[in-house]
Amino acid sequence: MDEKKKEKIKTWLLIIMVLSLVGSFVLFFIGHYMIGFAVGGVFMVVATFLGQWTSHKNADYVHRNIYSNKNKW
Repeated sequence: MDEKKKEKIKTWLLIIMVLSLVGSFVLFFIGHYMIGFAVGGVFMVVATFLGQWTSHKNADYVHRNIYSNKNKW
C-alpha cells in the first residue's frame, strides 16, 4: 500500500474517532444514553485498534533495526 493511501486512511480514522467521541458526549448530555453509549463504544473500538496497530508497528521497527545492526558485524 502506498504512503498516500495510508495517510488518507489514518486521517479518516482520526476524524471518525474525534466525531464519535464528541457525538457520544453530546448524545449523553441530550439524554440519549443508549445511543451515546453505542457511539462511545465505536470510539473505544477504533482507539483500541489504532493503539494496538501502532504498538505492533513500532515493535516490528525496533526488531528489524536491532536485527540489522547485529548482522553488520
